[in-house]
Amino acid sequence: MKLFFRLMRAGLLSMAMLTLIMCSKSEQPQAEPAAEQPAAEAPAEESNRGTASATFGAMAVSIDYGRPQLQGRDMLAQATDGMVWRMGMNEATEIKTDANLHFGETVIPAGSYSLWMKKVAGDNWELIFNKKTGIWGHEYPAADDFAAVPLTMSTAQESVETFTVELAANSETEGTLTAKWGTSVLSANFKVSAAAEN
Repeated sequence: MKLFFRLMRAGLLSMAMLTLIMCSKSEQPQAEPAAEQPAAEAPAEESNRGTASATFGAMAVSIDYGRPQLQGRDMLAQATDGMVWRMGMNEATEIKTDANLHFGETVIPAGSYSLWMKKVAGDNWELIFNKKTGIWGHEYPAADDFAAVPLTMSTAQESVETFTVELAANSETEGTLTAKWGTSVLSANFKVSAAAEN
């Protein structure tokens, strides 16, 4: 009988010790998960778009275009006859005008158009106004062409590395659109009239 009680007491002591060990472990602080590190923000991409604008009284004309660089090339000089160019890079170049634009006898009504340049032959280029906007530059929609006007080609003394479009208001009714790249300068003079006029 004494042996029985000894065994019982030993068993109870073992259970008590085990309980104390388990409680001790459960009370130990648990390691917190590592805080999630915020993702590093990608560096802002340098803008490769440009804007040319001019005002004629209360009427504004603006052009949004891509600005490729020569990087040792001479893209306009290398263009082949019949080639149509997006007049920039990436998205198609677009013009928005509050005024009617008169290029000689050709009238471009006020509104928004995509702009394209076509090498007709030799140094003869055309500026194409297309009715489709908001498109990528390699998707030339010839079926939506509205009108084409001639551009005058000249040669600059200094090369322009980055393609540049300029709009100049020569007066309240006359302006000039100019595109420069390398030593090539293409331009067209125009007149403006209020949208209600023809």
